[in-house]
Amino acid sequence: MRAGLLRETLVFKSPIETQSPTGAVKKEYKEVFQCRACRKKMSLIADRDGVSAMEQFIGHTLVFQVRNYPAIKENLHVVYNGNEYNLKMVNPQMNDNSLLLTLEKIDT
Repeated sequence: MRAGLLRETLVFKSPIETQSPTGAVKKEYKEVFQCRACRKKMSLIADRDGVSAMEQFIGHTLVFQVRNYPAIKENLHVVYNGNEYNLKMVNPQMNDNSLLLTLEKIDT
């Protein structure tokens, strides 16, 4: 992987349980890691008529390639361009020591 391709910045957040003064426990996300990434293009799957069955969901899923960092786990949230995403899959690439991350947008 060439360093010049890493043009995007990803911010990883980890879930932390906090307790309010009233005693209620809630889950918050705190920034734990930040790295550079390369966004991969997603290919649309179309049938013979040229209609994509995934056209309404293609904008909710992103794929990024990053260097292999041990801090990246599957239970993290990722912030990219002001939007928050759930890290769905971490796919290690053995040939160049990188990771393919599949992110799904969180509806807010």
